[in-house]
This record gives sequence, structure tokens and C-alpha cells, in this order.
Amino acid sequence: MFKFPFVRYSFILTFAVALGLTACRDKEFSPEKAAYAAGKDLVILEVEAYRYQMRGYFYSKNFQALETAATHARESKERFKDGTWKLAHLYASLACDEAAAETVWQDHEKIHAGWIQQRPQSVTAHVAHGNFLTQFAWHARGTAYLNEVSPEVLHLMDERFKQARANLIHAQTLPTKCPGAWLALMNLAPGQAWTKAEFTKIFEEAKAIEPQYFEHDLAQARFLMVRWQGEAGDWEAAAEKEISRFGSLGAESYARVIMDQRGYYDDIFAETKASWSITQTGFELMRKKYPESIELLNAYCRLACIAEDRPTALRLFNEIDNRATLSQWGDRKRFNLLERWARQ
Repeated sequence: MFKFPFVRYSFILTFAVALGLTACRDKEFSPEKAAYAAGKDLVILEVEAYRYQMRGYFYSKNFQALETAATHARESKERFKDGTWKLAHLYASLACDEAAAETVWQDHEKIHAGWIQQRPQSVTAHVAHGNFLTQFAWHARGTAYLNEVSPEVLHLMDERFKQARANLIHAQTLPTKCPGAWLALMNLAPGQAWTKAEFTKIFEEAKAIEPQYFEHDLAQARFLMVRWQGEAGDWEAAAEKEISRFGSLGAESYARVIMDQRGYYDDIFAETKASWSITQTGFELMRKKYPESIELLNAYCRLACIAEDRPTALRLFNEIDNRATLSQWGDRKRFNLLERWARQ
């Protein structure tokens, strides 16, 4: 059984209670049972607890705690037991809820401004603000089609994108080099309609700083989708090329790209040039490195079903043993349906 230090464990238990789980009344209650009842695993709960803690620091304007956490995450390169980077989760935790009221967005802007005012040389503060401004620009547009957006709103978006870029370029010049700064620029690129050459320059710089920060690979794949600046087959070829990069994660990075891209397609292997065999190799590597991540196991199984690899799917369903993480299946009905298919 996976054990946590007391403080971390208490965060996980708090999340279980917050989710309204009634399993705690059971004499045989365990964190694992609580997690699976919610369609999650202990690793996911640990990640959520960390992100909740980081958001708490942000809302309370505890910038010292954020700086300490970011410095540790950056220097240690610490990852959770699913291979995801603490640094990436720290930045992601500071995002504003898209459905939040406009006053909440304005409050976020004030907190970011206060953080930079107190610590003008903080790379973490500038990256976080750049991320926010990019999100704030898309928020201004809303859900309307581009031809329905007024010139005033387009101007506001452009101003926010420009401010975000200025923040992030400044962050790159600071003494502390943070892979999050390059990632934030990559995430900004679609909004400013960068060329492939512009994006590639930033991507190569990022890989030189930290070749195993696979969030860069995910951002590259999104940028190279047909809906943005790519052509058919671009993102698949780029992901395969990264396998041979010196110091990279190899096939693991490819599998993580496929895992991230899956949600954009009904059948990623039929609709794109994605390779199931390379994906499978990557997931086998991850299963050995991160055996405690039931989320990765579920993601692997979901992709095996899409690839119609029944023997692999059956083996993985047996390993899952009803421990479905619903982020990979959508709901238990789909999980049960595909499990029946695998067992036919």
C-alpha cells in the first residue's frame, strides 16, 4: 500500500471528504477505496492536494511559499508517481476558472501584479503572470466564432497577448532559467498565429534547457494540429522525431503526446498517422517506471481499445480490476461496455 507523510496524507483525506464520499463510514475504509469510488487513484489525489495547496498560497498572497515551492520543484525536478512534473502542476494550479465571474478574473490580475511588484526578479511570478494573461486574452473572446468577435474585443485580445509575450520574454532573461517560461510562450503561440519557424526556435531552446519536460512536446503537438499552424501528419512526425533526441524520454514522450491528443479525435489511430506500436512501447516503459499510477494504466487500456488490440486491452482490464479512473473513460458505462468487448 502506498504511504504518504502525515501532512500529505491529510490533504488526500481532506479531498476524499470534500468529494462527498460515504466510504469513510465503512469500518474497512482506506484512501484507495475512497479514491476509486470517486473514479480516481491515490496519485491523482496527491496531485490535486498539491495544486489545492498552491492555489491557497496564491489566494492568500503567500508569495514566499509559492517561491519556495517553485524553487524546489525547479531545482529538484521532482515528479509525482505518474511522471508529471511538480513545476507544471504548480503553474497549472494558478489558472483562473473559465466560468468564474469577471470580478474573479480582475482579482487574479491584481494578485499577479502584486506578486511581481514585491518580487520583480522572480521568474516564477513573471511566468505565472504570462500564463494568466494568455488565458485572459482567450477569456475576452469567449466562445464566439472569430468572425463574430467585435474589433474592440480583438484589440483587447491582442493587447493581452502582447503583454503576456513581453512578460515571458523578460522571464527568459532572468538569472533563473525555468522551462515553464518556454512552455508558456509555446502556449501563447497559437493566439498570435506564430509561424512554424518561430515556434521551432522556442521549442529547440526549451529542449536544450530541459529535454525531459514533456509538457513542451504536448504544446508542440497542439501547435502543429491542422486547426492551428500544422498540416496533416505534422504533429505525429514531430512526436516521433523527439524519440531519438539525446537525453529525452524516448518513446515515453511519444506515448504522452498520444495520450494528450486522444481527446481531439474519435479514433486517433484511424484519423491520424499516430502509431499504436510506438505508443504501446512508451506505455510499457511508463508502467515499469510508474507502477503505482492506475491513471496511466487506464489511459493505456483506453488507447488499446481504440486501437482494437483486444489481447492487450484484456490484459490491462485484468490489471485494472475495476479500478477505473473516469478521466480516461468519461463514465463507468463506457468502461463497462469496453471491458465486455475485451472479454468476448
